[in-house]
Amino acid sequence: MKSATMLPFLEELVQYDNDPVLILDTSCKIESINQKAAELLNLAVEVGKPLSMDKLSQSRWYSFLKRIRQESFSFSSFKIKNKDSSFKEIKVLGMFIQKENLVFLKILSDDEKKKFQVSSRGFLNDLPYGIIFFKEDQIFEINSQAVELLKIDVEKGLNLSLESFLSKYHDYKNNKLQFLSDLKKYGQATLEISHLNNEEEVYLTLNCKYNYYLDMYVMTVIDNTENVKLKQNMRDLERLSNMGRMSASITHEIKNLVTSLKGFVELLKDNTTEEGKKYLHVMESEMERMESILSELLYLSKPSKAFEEKVSLLQILKEVVQIMQPHAYSNNVIIQLNSEDNCNSTILGNVNQLKQVFINLVKNAIEVMKKGGTITIELKDVHNKIQVSVQDEGIGIPEENLSKLFTPFFTTKEQGTGLGLCLVKKVVDEHQGKIVVKSTVGVGSTFILEFPNYTEGYTKIYYNDSQLKKWLTTQEVNSLPVV
Repeated sequence: MKSATMLPFLEELVQYDNDPVLILDTSCKIESINQKAAELLNLAVEVGKPLSMDKLSQSRWYSFLKRIRQESFSFSSFKIKNKDSSFKEIKVLGMFIQKENLVFLKILSDDEKKKFQVSSRGFLNDLPYGIIFFKEDQIFEINSQAVELLKIDVEKGLNLSLESFLSKYHDYKNNKLQFLSDLKKYGQATLEISHLNNEEEVYLTLNCKYNYYLDMYVMTVIDNTENVKLKQNMRDLERLSNMGRMSASITHEIKNLVTSLKGFVELLKDNTTEEGKKYLHVMESEMERMESILSELLYLSKPSKAFEEKVSLLQILKEVVQIMQPHAYSNNVIIQLNSEDNCNSTILGNVNQLKQVFINLVKNAIEVMKKGGTITIELKDVHNKIQVSVQDEGIGIPEENLSKLFTPFFTTKEQGTGLGLCLVKKVVDEHQGKIVVKSTVGVGSTFILEFPNYTEGYTKIYYNDSQLKKWLTTQEVNSLPVV
C-alpha cells in the first residue's frame, strides 16, 4: 500500500514502524499506510484516494496543515469513515515533510493520550501563571495559581461548565459573547475579566485554546492588574491635566465676573423688599458656592509639592471634631474620636489642607446618615504608619461605585460637584499617603487613610488662626463644598 512516487526511505518507515502510521498529501489523499493503521481504521485502502472524514474534520484538516507547516509538528483529532460507513475518532501526531510536501501521521493509542495528563500534574503548580483544563465542558484540572487568582472553591468549582465559570466574573470589556463565539468557531479566544480579591479589584486575562491532542480546552490565567491600573491612572492623570489647563484659562475670568455680581447684589440690598432680600441671599450663597468650586479646580490644577512642616494628626482631628460638632448635633449625629495611648501622630504636612480633608470626610458622613447615628474616628499606629479611619453608619456605597469615588466629576448627589473626594485624594497623595474605602450597603462606610510616620522630636503645630475661626462658624460649615 504505497505510492510509486514516494521516496523509498519513507515507504520503509511506514511499513516497518511498530505504530499505526500513514502518509497523506496536502489534499488528504493517501500516499501510504501500514497494516496496523489499516486494521485500526477498518479501511478499504486505495492509495491515491482521499481519506474520508466528516465535515468538521475536513475543516480541521486545513487548520492542522497550517500549524504543522509553521511548527513542523502538531497534534489534532479527526473522525475517519470506516468500511461500514460509521466514523471512528482518532488522535494523531502529525509532521510535515517539506521536501515532499507530504504529511506523516502517527495514530496515538489511548495510553499515549493519557501520558500527558498523568505527567502534567506534577509541574502545573510550578507554572508562573494559572492554568485550567476544561473537558466535556467541565473543569478537569486546575493549578494552585488559578485557584488563588480566581478565588475558586475547588470542591464546587470542578462541577462548573465553562459558561457558568465565566458568569462568576465581571467582563469589564463586554466581550464574553464574542469570546464564546470565537472559541466555538476558531478554537481559541481571549477574554478580560475582573473581580474583588481581598477587597481589591483584580484584572485578569484569560487565553483559551482547544488542544486536539488532549481533547480539552486549555485556559491560561494571567494577572494583568498592574497594567490595567497603570492605564487607568494614566487616563486619570490625562483628565486632571486637561482639567488643569481648562481651569487655569477660565477661572480668573469667572472670578472677576462673580466679584462684579456680588457688588451689584450688595447695592440691590438697600433698594429691595424683605422678600427680595431672600432671593438676593440665595444668589449670594450660589455665588459663594461657585467661588468654592473654582478654588477647588485651581487647587487640582496645581502640581504636587513636598511639605516640611511637622504637624500632629491628633491635634488636627481634635480641631475638626470641634469644628463639626455643632453641625453634627443639628443632624442628630455624634462624633467620637478614639486614639491609642502614646500614639505618635506627627507627620510632615500642611495643617490647613489636612484639616480640609477630614472636614470633607466628616461632612460627607453626616450627610449620608439621614436618621442620625455615630461617626467614629480612630487614630492608631500600624507598621510605622499613622492610620486614621472615619466610619459612618450611613447608607453605604454600592460596589460598582467604589472604584469611581476619586474620579473627577463623579458624584451621586444632586448638588455635588464630583471634586471633593478627588481633592481629598490629591491631598493624601501629596502627603505620601494612601486612602482605602470599605463599604457595605445599608450598614455604612469607612474611609481609611495612612500617612508615613515622622519619628523625630515633635515641634510647633502650624495653622492659620483666622481660618480656624472661620471654620468654627455654623454658616461656614454649611457652605463647605458638597462632595
